[in-house]
Amino acid sequence: MDRFFVITNENRDKGSEKAKQITEYLRSKGKSCDHVAIERDSDPDSPEMRRIREMPNDIQAVIVLGGDGTFIQSAGMLAPKMIPMIGVNLGHLGYLAEVDKEKITPALDRLINDDIVMEERMMLSGTPVIDGESGKGCYAFNDIVVKTPGSSVGLFDIEVNGTYLTTISGDGVIIATPTGSTAYNMSAGGPIVEPGSSMIVITPICPLEVESRSVVLSAADTIVIKTRRKSSRRSNVAVAYFDGGSDLLMGPDDEIRIVKADASVRLIKLSKESFLEVLSRKMG
Repeated sequence: MDRFFVITNENRDKGSEKAKQITEYLRSKGKSCDHVAIERDSDPDSPEMRRIREMPNDIQAVIVLGGDGTFIQSAGMLAPKMIPMIGVNLGHLGYLAEVDKEKITPALDRLINDDIVMEERMMLSGTPVIDGESGKGCYAFNDIVVKTPGSSVGLFDIEVNGTYLTTISGDGVIIATPTGSTAYNMSAGGPIVEPGSSMIVITPICPLEVESRSVVLSAADTIVIKTRRKSSRRSNVAVAYFDGGSDLLMGPDDEIRIVKADASVRLIKLSKESFLEVLSRKMG
């Protein structure tokens, strides 16, 4: 590999110190590299965010410094380009960061020498329909969550391939990818799915019905979540989140249509450690 780009979390990498070290090291090896620092709540129209979205297509690897949140945020912005990505963990608990911060240099040498394995992970695409009008679709690497604001209880109708499946009465519903199965989905009691698989998980959030359970579907299925009115009020009844951001207010009878995205995330793997080994280490 010859052309690199570094995205760093400025809250964890003060002054972009590590990003600069990586950039300088790769340039010393005759490689092309640049870097940018972002925050979780960075303005989408900021110069830094535009640089990521407008990244040249000939970049061969994006190195993301931070935790899983920074990696997921970057993956969403880069989804249409499908540029291979690798994470360096500057956080605490992470399933996506391949490299520990103490082992950055050996990892860079392996990238330079193409001593890597590529793994593909599916994404979701969610298209909102608000007041009967279709909006702009958004990508999600982990999950799309529709939940009630505050502590109120909502009603959420679920359709799969045009057929009514169930109504969830509770705080909300999670639609997760296999990668996202170890995130909010797991916290809500949903199943852990092998991240390289191709399927979609539906998990209710704090359902009132004791028998409510997660449902695992094929990645070829189309899922529609529709908010249902609980009273005559026309106020917003739910908020939709794409990977924890891009919150979207939803009123009664609004919906989100969710499918497997055409784009995917290409993860660069250096370790031969299996997912089950990682899972055991993280949860042990």
